[in-house]
Amino acid sequence: MTNRILSAVIFSTLVAAAGPSAALAQDDDESAVVKVLLAIAQYSQEGNLEAMDTLYASGRGVHIIEGGGVNHGWEDYRDNHLAPELESFENFQYRYYSIEPQVRGTVAWSAFRYDLSVDTSRGHTEIEGRGTAVLEKTNGRWQIVHMHTSGRPRRGGG
Repeated sequence: MTNRILSAVIFSTLVAAAGPSAALAQDDDESAVVKVLLAIAQYSQEGNLEAMDTLYASGRGVHIIEGGGVNHGWEDYRDNHLAPELESFENFQYRYYSIEPQVRGTVAWSAFRYDLSVDTSRGHTEIEGRGTAVLEKTNGRWQIVHMHTSGRPRRGGG
């Protein structure tokens, strides 16, 4: 019985000692996930595809879904969807907000909202949307392994 009590005391002490630092690490990871998502919107708006290369994991197992369309891999999305799309955009404004990260070890996910405003040859468009991102921490860096966004025309927008 004494060994059981001693083990319980030691375990409780270790958990209490690790608690604050574990909570701080969780906060740091959540903050890092938010920064990755904010950077996606910023770099998209800037047309900085090279910077975005560091935010997405590579390989066909990464899926980027917009509405009903899907690209298999960041490279496919970048080269066959995003780059041509950005070339046709003028006055492009894009922002993510209401980002709600959840971190579990080396995997994180987040729901978020977004606003998009753009001029194209077809006219002015304003979209409000929602998204979900899944990220994985590899070599100390969070990278997107799955992204899904869906939007609709903003009421009163184009």
